[in-house]
Amino acid sequence: MRKLPEGQIDVLFASYGGGHVAALRPVAQALAREGISVGFLGLSLAQVDLESHGLDYFGFAELEGANSDDVQAWGRELAGPNVPGSPVAYHESVAYHGLNFRDHVTLWGETHAREHYAKHGRQGFLPVQTMEALLRQLQPRLVVATSSPRAEKALFISARKLGIPRVCLVDLFPIQEVEWIAKPGYADILCVLNDQVRDYVIRNGGAPDSVTVTGNPAFDAVNSQHSIVLAKEIRQTRGIAAQSKVILWASNIEPEKHRVTGAVGDPQLPRRIERTLRKMLSFHPDWHLVVRYHPSEFVEFEPARNVHLSSRDENLHALIHSSDLVVVLTSTVGLEAHLAGKSVICVDMSVFTADTPLSKMGIGTGVTCLEQLEPLVEQLLAKEDLPADAKHGIPNACATVSGIILTHLGKMPS
Repeated sequence: MRKLPEGQIDVLFASYGGGHVAALRPVAQALAREGISVGFLGLSLAQVDLESHGLDYFGFAELEGANSDDVQAWGRELAGPNVPGSPVAYHESVAYHGLNFRDHVTLWGETHAREHYAKHGRQGFLPVQTMEALLRQLQPRLVVATSSPRAEKALFISARKLGIPRVCLVDLFPIQEVEWIAKPGYADILCVLNDQVRDYVIRNGGAPDSVTVTGNPAFDAVNSQHSIVLAKEIRQTRGIAAQSKVILWASNIEPEKHRVTGAVGDPQLPRRIERTLRKMLSFHPDWHLVVRYHPSEFVEFEPARNVHLSSRDENLHALIHSSDLVVVLTSTVGLEAHLAGKSVICVDMSVFTADTPLSKMGIGTGVTCLEQLEPLVEQLLAKEDLPADAKHGIPNACATVSGIILTHLGKMPS
């Protein structure tokens, strides 16, 4: 439900959608169960997620000044016409654009603000004044957000100015974000995925005593007992013997060109990987290949001996646990498999490998040509699985992050 908190709160959360809100939402829910008063600034698609999980939130439309004539006029102009069926409410989009633009007008005047927007669009937004006004209104004892730019970055800048402690949850690999999150004083604590990400942040200027490994709460459900039990049923349904080995190929789309760097991609790379894996089965009759296409891929599956198609509605975590080895390009399925204690191969041949360097961040073993694939598959399938907790260390990221926040608030985790 859309609801701006009344009076002072303990913790203010802020997040955009996708994996960012998935990382923070469980923490906010856990703290609320502990009796901690929380507010959640849901940005763009985060509101859909928060609404679906029954967590109170507010957006730019609830902020002071959102309904003023100038903000509404600028907002409608920049947001464009209302598109029926859009997941983001139109009044929210208008307020978001209008308040962000108002901050630029206050700083530079309208002419310069328009020039800036024409060059950068909403990617150039940094609503520090709007976030400072929000913080003065709610007076939170602590601010928690992810590593995103724009509103979340502005929130950290404002909180630092006002002397409010800050916890930044880095959901994956901060390849671009390290430019600002590693600066001294950006956050009191940076919560990161694993030791490799921690080392990366520190090498780029992060203070060692502020960077702590917590894991990502969005992935805690990977090792649920339900998924582990269901995994056995999946193997039985497919007629896969207990001693047989299962390779999961989690495909994703490869574009012709990276939209930012311009790097040239190979749209057929996912299909070439699949063909390479299929060929291996003729030499290894006890191996099975499960193909999981990305929701945005529209590929006609070719049935073959020991080759199985995983539908989009099949439980992904159970599918991972039913596998012995997972092969990915840059899919976060690789990370989930890693957390499940599975061997992971990362085909480091994508235009997105530099943006999502799974193997460099300790998630799996990388290959740079398809000829390396079969010998590595053989090597990794010869290994025995280890329990996720024993192999990768962080059993419950939500509890770890919640504990850090409660400690900052002077409360002991229950």
